[in-house]
Amino acid sequence: MTNFLDQLPKHIREIAENVNVLTPEAVLTTPRIKFLDTRTKSLYTLVRKCTPDDVRVLKDAAAKWLAETPLSADSLFKPLANVKWSRVSFGCSALDRCTGGGVVTRGITEICGAAGVGKTQLLLQLALCVQLPVKLGGLGRGVAYICTEDAFPARRLLEMSKALEARYPQEQLNFLGNIFVEHQYESQPLINCVSNRLPRLLQQHSIGLIIIDSVAAIFRLYTDFLERARQMRRLADALISYADKYNCAVVCVNQVASSGSGLATGPLQDEVPCLGLQWAHLGRTRMRISRVPKQHRVKDQLLTVRKLEVVYSPETPNSFAEFLITSEGVVDVPAELPARPPAKMRRL
Repeated sequence: MTNFLDQLPKHIREIAENVNVLTPEAVLTTPRIKFLDTRTKSLYTLVRKCTPDDVRVLKDAAAKWLAETPLSADSLFKPLANVKWSRVSFGCSALDRCTGGGVVTRGITEICGAAGVGKTQLLLQLALCVQLPVKLGGLGRGVAYICTEDAFPARRLLEMSKALEARYPQEQLNFLGNIFVEHQYESQPLINCVSNRLPRLLQQHSIGLIIIDSVAAIFRLYTDFLERARQMRRLADALISYADKYNCAVVCVNQVASSGSGLATGPLQDEVPCLGLQWAHLGRTRMRISRVPKQHRVKDQLLTVRKLEVVYSPETPNSFAEFLITSEGVVDVPAELPARPPAKMRRL
């Protein structure tokens, strides 16, 4: 489509070339914020090279070009770019192998586990990895992060972002400038935020990941279970619609509780996710994080090994992977070196 670019003004053509969007179909299916991307700019930059009016001119030119260009029959069967499924990498090769590449951009993915097991650490790493380009396992988009329990761990996020910047220095991404944080501690304000404020954020910014940490803190104290089911359905319907419309991943954290049956055969058999079947039927994928009764030494620290298990998923088989939580984030468990055979004793 060289002719399409040639008929554009020079500064408009440069906008499309800078983000490697070279066809009219790609221009129409690319979010506006992609052209106004701030990830490679400083937080204190006030002047943009590209304005919203420039993007409007570019999209109008692409629509006019397609309207005047006849279509071939085979093009009618090609899927649009914005309906393809994507995955967000965990930034940990063991977890990516276990989950088939990361968190899928369809439906709701639930991550459950006991308190302090590392759920928030995994979410922070997802919030950073989703901003990486597609070739590195991300989506090149931002994050909407809703906290319902503790305050957002900003210092920990800063520490992990510096480690990721050191890992990918060539990208020069402004990780902290693309994470939008909200605190809600009651069900009705949370649903109002998801139903009214979140759609405006999705329209104004390119969001690739929606995180709610956690749903259990909001709904587990309900005594009217029928009303709780209605509210959870409202929340899930809104989140699923955003995932389908904007091709973004949705991750919700759930807590676990003791079943109290007394019939458990292991430490994990006695822990069940909260909110029961009312919430379980609303999610597409459920993953569980737990501690493994073994430790691994990294430098001068002795770290507990964690395990992520895929409980159910329509596209990923049940599997598990082990990982560590270090100062740099979630990493693979280092392979153990083979034991050296004992040295042969010399005969005197």
